[in-house]
Amino acid sequence: MKWTITALVISMALAALAYSQATVGLTPSVDYLWLGAKWSQVPKYPGDIGVLTLSYYLSNQYVDVSVYIDPKCPYLTPLETARLPSAGPGVVTVALKVSVSALNVTCPVNVVFHATYKAAGSSLTDGMEKVEYAEIYIPPYPTAEVSARGVAYIGLPSAITLIVKSPYLLTASLSVQGQGARVLSPTGQYAVNSTYAEIPVILIADTYSASLLVTIQARDWLGNPVALTYAVPVAAAPTPPPVLYISPTTLYLNKYNRVNLTIQLPVAADGLAVVTASGAVMPQSSITIPIKNGRGSGQVEVYPVANAVVFTAQVTYQTSGVSKTDQISATVSVQQTVGGIAKVVVKPSRLIAGVTNNVTLIASAPGPFNVSVTVSNAAVDKPQPFYFGGADTASASLLITPLSNQPVTIAVSIYHSAGVDQYTINLPVTSSSIFTVIPTPSIVKSGGNRTVIVTVINSGDVAVQKAVVTISPASGNVLASTYTFQISRLAPLDSVQLPISFIVPATYSGTIAFTYNIVYTTELGTTSSAQGTFYLQSLQTPVVNITSVTVVPTVPEPRRTFYISLTVVNKGFASVSNLQVEAKLPRGIRPVTSPIYFAGQLDPQQTATIPLSFNATAPGQYQIELTISYTDQYGNYYTIPYTVTINVANGTRFLGPGPGGRPTTAPQVGASNLGQTWTYAAAAVAVIIAVISALYLRRRRKLKS
Repeated sequence: MKWTITALVISMALAALAYSQATVGLTPSVDYLWLGAKWSQVPKYPGDIGVLTLSYYLSNQYVDVSVYIDPKCPYLTPLETARLPSAGPGVVTVALKVSVSALNVTCPVNVVFHATYKAAGSSLTDGMEKVEYAEIYIPPYPTAEVSARGVAYIGLPSAITLIVKSPYLLTASLSVQGQGARVLSPTGQYAVNSTYAEIPVILIADTYSASLLVTIQARDWLGNPVALTYAVPVAAAPTPPPVLYISPTTLYLNKYNRVNLTIQLPVAADGLAVVTASGAVMPQSSITIPIKNGRGSGQVEVYPVANAVVFTAQVTYQTSGVSKTDQISATVSVQQTVGGIAKVVVKPSRLIAGVTNNVTLIASAPGPFNVSVTVSNAAVDKPQPFYFGGADTASASLLITPLSNQPVTIAVSIYHSAGVDQYTINLPVTSSSIFTVIPTPSIVKSGGNRTVIVTVINSGDVAVQKAVVTISPASGNVLASTYTFQISRLAPLDSVQLPISFIVPATYSGTIAFTYNIVYTTELGTTSSAQGTFYLQSLQTPVVNITSVTVVPTVPEPRRTFYISLTVVNKGFASVSNLQVEAKLPRGIRPVTSPIYFAGQLDPQQTATIPLSFNATAPGQYQIELTISYTDQYGNYYTIPYTVTINVANGTRFLGPGPGGRPTTAPQVGASNLGQTWTYAAAAVAVIIAVISALYLRRRRKLKS
C-alpha cells in the first residue's frame, strides 16, 4: 500500500510537470523515469507462480517495446517477456509472471526496458534500452502446522494444548470449533504473532472420535485475506472415577477408631464430598470434606458394630462451569481388639474379587503354641480348619478366592501355655477392574507398517507392584504379532506407554480390534488379571506413481517447441483430487503453454496423461524440475518430485538419409563463411527497412491528398 501511494504521488507530480511544460511551450526535462517493481500476485509456496508489476514514466511515445527481468539469484525464474506495440507518454505498467523456488528471501534482478523506436512528431527515431537494478523480496505466504497435545475425558471439561507451528512469522487470528466435542475456551479469536504458539483449550469430548476445527484468518503480503482450515484429532478417554483413600485400613471392635479420609479427583477441580459410614457409629450422621484443586481430606471417629465398615462418598465437583456428581465407596476390615497374650496379623488387609489372593497369617505367643484357622465366604487351598504352630512366632500362607463381594471372615484360635485367645478378622473384597487402556493414535493409514502407543492407566485405588501385559490382534484383517510387556510399580492414576506395530493391507479400510490381558500383583500381595478390547480405525490413502515420461523430439532444437508427456497412475484404492503437474524451469527454457497443468480427479487403478510444451532459447543441457501434487479424500496434501534432463542440440539438424543409408547433416557455418553470412543478413535488413519506408511515405501522401 505504501509503494502504491508513493507511485501515485510520483505519477501525479510527473503528469503535472508534463502539463505545465506543454502549456508554456517548454521541452520536457524528464524523458524516462523508473518507478519500481511490486507484487500484484504473490506466490503461495516454493514452486508457485507469482506476478510482478513493473512501472515506468515516459514523456514520449515508444514503439516496439519489450520489458523483461534478468534475475541474479536462483530463487526467481522469469516465465515471459512483456511486449507492447507502443508505450507512453505517461505512466506505463507491465505484468510479468515469475516462478519462485523459495519464500522469505530477497533476489537482486536487472530490469531491462527496450524500445526499438521513439515517436518524434510524425516520424520515428532510434529508441532506447534502460537497465534498472532492483531487489525483489519474495514474501512468505501464511501457512501452519496444527496439532493437539493432551487427553480429553468423555463428558468432562478437560484442558489440552493446541500447538501451531509456521516456518515463517505468522500474524493471524485463530478460532476453534469442536466436532464431536464442545469447546469452552477460547470462545473468540485468539491472536497469533510468532512462528510457534501453544494455545490452551478447554473442551468436553462427547465421542472417542472428537476433533477440533481450527480456522486461521491471516493476510498475505498484499493485504488480501487468507483463510486456513485444519481438522485436528483429539485423544479422548473415558473419565476415571474419583478415588477414596482410607487410613488405617484395619479397624478394631469395641472402641472408637480415628480414620483419615482422602478424596482424589481425576481433574484439578473444586467441589464437596459428603461421607457416610455403614457398619459403624459416628458422632454425626455424615462428614463434609471440601475439595480444592482436585484433592480433599478429613478425619472422622467411628465405632465399628459389624465385621466390615463401608465408607460411601457422594462427590460433587465443578470445573469450567460443568457440574459432575459421582458416588464412590471403600471398605475397611474390622478385627477384634487384641486383649490376650497372643497376637495375630493378616496381610493383605483387603482382597480382590474373582481372583486367588495370597494371604499370610502371622501369629505370636510366649513359648510353643498351635493355631486353628477357619475361613468363611471363600474357597481355600487347605482343609478347614487349618492348623499350624511354632514357638514365639509362626506364619502360614493361604490361597483364598472370594465367592462374592461380601467380606471374607477368618476365625483364628491360638492355643498357648496360658490359655486360648480367639480373634475374628474380616477382610473386605474390592472389584478387580482397575485398568483403562487407550491407543494413540486411534486412526492409522492403510497399507504398510504402523506403530501405535498403547497407554495403560491404573484407574483403581490400589497400587500395582508388577504386571505382565499381553496384546494380541483380534481381527484377521491385519498382520500383527502378540506383544508381551513387563511393567513395574504403577500407582493409582499413573500410566505406562507400550508401543505395538502391525501391518495394515492397502485394500482394507475399517475397524481394527486388539485384545489385551493384564496379569498383575497389587501392593496388597494379591494376583489378578484384567481383559478387554480396544479399537483402531484404518483409512485408505491414494498412491500415485509416474509410469512414463516422454520428450518429443528426443533432442530439441533452439527456438523450436518441444513437448514433455507424463503418464501417472493411481495404484491405490481411493480416488485423488486436485491432481496437477507444475514445472520449475531453468534459465534458457521458456513455457509455450502454462507450466501448470491441472488434471483434476484420478480414480483408483486409472491413468492420466499430462502434456507440457516448452521452448529452448539456446543449446545445452537443462534440468526441468516437475512436481506432481494431489490431495486425498481427507484433504491431506501429497507431492512427487521428478527431474527431466533435456539435451538441446547445438543447431545441427538431420536432413535425411544420404547415400548408403547414413544420415547427412546441414553444412556448418565456419569462420570463412561467417563474414558472408553477416553480409547477407545486413542486406536483408536494409531491404526490409526500405520497404517499410516506402510504405510509410506512400501512406502519408494518401493522407495529405
